[in-house]
Amino acid sequence: MRQKLVLWFLLVLTGFLIGFILQYSRLQRVQQDLSASTKQLGSCQSSQQLAQLRDTTTMMYLEVVQKNYGKAGEYSREVFDQAQQIASSTEDPALRNLLHEVLVTRDQITADLAKGDAAALSEIQPLLSKLQQTAKH
Repeated sequence: MRQKLVLWFLLVLTGFLIGFILQYSRLQRVQQDLSASTKQLGSCQSSQQLAQLRDTTTMMYLEVVQKNYGKAGEYSREVFDQAQQIASSTEDPALRNLLHEVLVTRDQITADLAKGDAAALSEIQPLLSKLQQTAKH
């Protein structure tokens, strides 16, 4: 009788261990999938932020072309705020450097737009060109 009890105990214990090992391995796979999905989501969010930055910069450029310097100034604030936000949150050093180059032009572009100076156009064009290059990567 004692041997049967020990045998049943060992069988139950073995069943629990097998169940635990199977669930543990399943958990590991799910955690890996979650990690991969989280990285992909981060990449998509970064791409979306860059696309929004390019769109806003394009709108700023178009407003300068149409000599709507007030509206272009509003877009300018948005562009530089977005660039600052992306630069502070990105892990990509190349993108961070690019955004710092964009931010260096802030004072000159803002001053030219405030004066209604068409020279802002020649400063915005290379900025827009640099940002368009990020779309190709």
